[in-house]
Amino acid sequence: MLRFSRRRLLHAAAYLLAVFLSLGVFFVSLLLIEAIFYAVSGHPVSMAALVLAALVAALTFLPLVHTMQHGLDRVFFRQYVDALQAIRHLGAGDLAELPAEGIEQALLARICMVSHRPAAALVEQGGEDLRIRVYPEGYATGFTPTPEPPLRLAEGNPFELCLEIPSRQGRAWLYLGMHDNGMSTDEDEIEALRGLSRFAAMSLEHARLTRKQAESARLDSLSRVAGQLHSHDLKNRLNDLSFLAHHIGSGKLDAEDVGRLMASIRKVVGRMQTVMQRLADPQAPLHPKLAPIDLRQMLARAVDERLWPEGVQVVQEIPELPPVSGDEVMLSGVFENLFDNAVQAMQRKGELHISTTIDDVCVEVLVRDDGCGMSESFLRERAFRLFSTSKQSGLGIGLYLSKRIVEAHQGKIWAESEGEGKGCTFHVRLPLWHARAERES
Repeated sequence: MLRFSRRRLLHAAAYLLAVFLSLGVFFVSLLLIEAIFYAVSGHPVSMAALVLAALVAALTFLPLVHTMQHGLDRVFFRQYVDALQAIRHLGAGDLAELPAEGIEQALLARICMVSHRPAAALVEQGGEDLRIRVYPEGYATGFTPTPEPPLRLAEGNPFELCLEIPSRQGRAWLYLGMHDNGMSTDEDEIEALRGLSRFAAMSLEHARLTRKQAESARLDSLSRVAGQLHSHDLKNRLNDLSFLAHHIGSGKLDAEDVGRLMASIRKVVGRMQTVMQRLADPQAPLHPKLAPIDLRQMLARAVDERLWPEGVQVVQEIPELPPVSGDEVMLSGVFENLFDNAVQAMQRKGELHISTTIDDVCVEVLVRDDGCGMSESFLRERAFRLFSTSKQSGLGIGLYLSKRIVEAHQGKIWAESEGEGKGCTFHVRLPLWHARAERES
């Protein structure tokens, strides 16, 4: 704040000096004009000479003020001048060079660098969804933007300025922290930052469109491969499994375990068929057949019928629950996928904990493992996105489909992790049957 006061004081001094210089210009102009008038007309001081001298002084006043103030800035506040020039010169061409993957963080980092600010945030609102990205990660923990924020934010806020930027998806704002040297932002810099924010919006739109086109191309390739597999080798193997399951259940083989094995085989066949149908088009519309489901029984059955690795211990803490609204086949696929991910994250050795919580409208299932965990940036940017995966041999479809299925049930799925190597917890929130019925009635 001291540097800010010093600059304002120097600018005021320059303004005052410009006043005196303008008065000097006025008197010099008056003398020159009067001399010319007297030489031409022979008359002494005239009103016309006064008007012309005042006009000359007025025309030179503002240029004098700006020249002196800019000169003082170049001498005493060189960093401010350099930052302002960098902001003005950073255009759409520079921002277009940023990577399409992680464009938001890269964009905020570039803006912080050229504007000499320690932090920036991008807030995007589309309907009821609010996405907040802060650079650097961990800055202003717990930051919550307010509706219709002012340009200059109140003291105590981790950011100084808030600029609204164009967005086709809804509304968006760019938050900027204080200058590194503590100086307040003047109108010239705000205008330059507004131009920069427009370029930033263009860069975001371009990067996201590029990413979407790349995903569509990969989706087309995957659909063709899946179609070929489904129509040839894999389809034949599915028929073979169904044939074996039929004969195992024919009664020719006596053993209680055979019956269980038969059910397991049929379940696997059903799952593979469902997966192949969704794999052929991961973005196909979902139409769940809603019915009341005993979630506790469904989870227990999924755990019991699964062949777990010897090194995995499953702990269930699931009390009696009221029925939830859902399609049991679809939801079973969601939890099977979460179990698959957990086993792989733990490298087939560790503890898998399944628990639930409940409120007036929803049941929340928590699937927690003590595996490799996930980084904050992966959870925020990639975990549930199509073709994004942390597994070397994964396609990045399972969690994407799980999210679509849960959202088709008017539910919500998200993940939490304290970091890499610290395990992960997946939350699946599903509406209660009676709450949904009351809402629709």
